[in-house]
Amino acid sequence: MNKVGFEYLDKKGETIFETFLKYTDEKEKSSIVLGKILKRLLNKERMTFLDIGAGNGEYLRLSLKQIKSLKRVKFTLLEPSSNLVKRLRLTAKNFPLNSTVKVVHSTFENFTTNCQFDVILASHLPFTRDRLPAVFGKMLKLLRLNGCLIVVERKKDDVHKFRIRFKSQLMGKECQALTIDDVVEVFDEFAKDKQLSILMFSVDSELHLPMADNMQDVISIIEFFLNKKWEEFPDNVRETVLDYVRQRKGILHQTDGFALVKKI
Repeated sequence: MNKVGFEYLDKKGETIFETFLKYTDEKEKSSIVLGKILKRLLNKERMTFLDIGAGNGEYLRLSLKQIKSLKRVKFTLLEPSSNLVKRLRLTAKNFPLNSTVKVVHSTFENFTTNCQFDVILASHLPFTRDRLPAVFGKMLKLLRLNGCLIVVERKKDDVHKFRIRFKSQLMGKECQALTIDDVVEVFDEFAKDKQLSILMFSVDSELHLPMADNMQDVISIIEFFLNKKWEEFPDNVRETVLDYVRQRKGILHQTDGFALVKKI
């Protein structure tokens, strides 16, 4: 398997993650739901906010735009990709003027701080199931009492099914693709020993692959989903993948699930 972060490598002026975003309304629809959640949570002055895996910052920026009277917030934006962190610094300049923004170029595993946060956002992080207890345990330690952790992951939508089907052909039966159900399972286990409350939300969107217009972008999106370069695919898998998306006319339905975990 390629190293984590393959999907954020620059390819002809944009990452393949950004290529994917051009053909889906996921970011826009998901940011509306996140904006409604943040409007409820960011209700005091000088709250602290940690975004783990902030990407290019657009997802959070769009969400914050929906809050008309946002209080002063201290944002820490954590991003491990050197390509995306450059874009993140530019996006951070367009965050609300009454807030402070700190961009940190680091993986979550290597991130250290003496601070605790009122709100932590973790969206579509590429962790395996076996690492979730340690990862979420660290997040809860960084969360203040009565603080909230927002985790965003896919439900068992078309993209999840695509990954499960073809990653197993490329990487063996042991391959995994996380869902929000896996996330909630971990927090349900934590709740046996810790005081947590968990609320769930979801939003639907669609990916329209440009099958007739831009096959290079289609291939980039397939690489993004399967975390592997197209030239490394066996010929029979390439044909099967393209047949699969052609049969669906290039349309894949998506569902983002939100777990809102409050530390009581």
